[in-house]
Amino acid sequence: MEFINPNIAVYAKAAVKLLQGPVFEDQKELWEEINKYHVELTRYFEKIAVNVIIDNRDGYAYLKQIELDDSGLTIGLIRRIPLSYDLTLVCVLLREWLLEFESNDVETTNLYITVKQFRDRLEMFFKEKTNELKFIKELNKHLDACEKMGFLKIVNKQSSNSDDDLYEVKRIIKARITNDELTRFKQLLEDELKSV
Repeated sequence: MEFINPNIAVYAKAAVKLLQGPVFEDQKELWEEINKYHVELTRYFEKIAVNVIIDNRDGYAYLKQIELDDSGLTIGLIRRIPLSYDLTLVCVLLREWLLEFESNDVETTNLYITVKQFRDRLEMFFKEKTNELKFIKELNKHLDACEKMGFLKIVNKQSSNSDDDLYEVKRIIKARITNDELTRFKQLLEDELKSV
């Protein structure tokens, strides 16, 4: 893309979109621009202690802050938002579901889930019905939060019954919750369930 002002970098739009959140390969024009100007974007963001992460295999790109020292200090450009216990549970279950899907389904490229399927999968985590009912009541709020973080994409919204809303689980969740973190979270959740 050429701009009227020659001082504006040709990759400016891609840089701004990356600052706003993850970019996916289904955003065709933007995705092509990020790949075309990968070197320039990397140089630009490195100057402000930020890495450009592009995963062409799974089709996503995002920014990650470079740690400035051993204590994990960053420049603070990208906000770290701590997740609540319930939202962590949702993310861990989505990540585990994606792992199972990738291990077992070689014919389908993307994992699609409905709210009902997710709710059915959650039942095993609750011994007390009151806790389960409270969590299910807030499930749509948690799924919306996952959508805002780029972990889910609404594919088909049902106006009559939200249980049938169809979501695509985005593979960027693998970058945010690694296999090691998944194992650690699952152990914490199992310990939590045993103590209840």
